[in-house]
Parts: sequence; structure tokens; C-alpha cells
Amino acid sequence: MIKRPITPVYEFEEALKKAELSEKDYELIEYIRYTSVFTQPSLTKDLKIPTKPPILTKICEICRKIGTFMPEHFAKVQSWSIQISEHNTRWDGHLICAEAYTTDNIPLSPSSGTCLFDVLVVHKELFIGFD
Repeated sequence: MIKRPITPVYEFEEALKKAELSEKDYELIEYIRYTSVFTQPSLTKDLKIPTKPPILTKICEICRKIGTFMPEHFAKVQSWSIQISEHNTRWDGHLICAEAYTTDNIPLSPSSGTCLFDVLVVHKELFIGFD
């Protein structure tokens, strides 16, 4: 298994401030960090967000803004993202979250036949649900 680059929390918090996200974008990131496990439909329903553009695309855009202020770490995350991708592509949302897996190490995703929607989970160090 390829090790994920662990996000330095202080650096992330500083980058989050510097990214000057809109109130809605900031709310989305904080909601993900608080709830920890989510799907695209759960986010759009819980936060009453339009389905277009897709929320996973929006997460990527937000992560790029944050990543601008932590470029070394973001580059490591992008490299890791490509390495774990079955199609050799990156997903910039990997800055804050990644795919959830079953105990048999199978992704929780429609393409794996394990659930109706891709299930994503926030990185442990970015989880704020107990704060």
C-alpha cells in the first residue's frame, strides 16, 4: 500500500485562511471535516447545494485554492493521488479526503459493486468532529 502524505494541520489551517474561500465553500470544507464520511448526494442534500456543477468538482476547485498556499504538500498529495489511481489520474480533492474501503480493502463505490455512490472520508488529521 502506498502511504498517503499526512497533512500538517497547522499548515492546512493557515492555507485555509489564506485561500479566502467564499462562505459557502468554507462551510462545505468544514462540514466535510466535521461529518467525516460523505457521498456526493449526502452533501448536496445536507447543505442544500445545487447538483450542478457536481460537488466533487467543487471540492477539487476548493482544494486547489487551499493547495496554492501549501504547494509542497499539495504536490506530494497530487503525486500520491496519481499513484493510487487505477487510471493514472489525480483527484485534487485528495488534499482533504479519500475513498473509503471495506474491511476486504475494496473501495466503497458503484464501480466496485459495494454501494450506490462513492463514499469518501476526511483524512484523520483534518477531522474536527470532536472539537
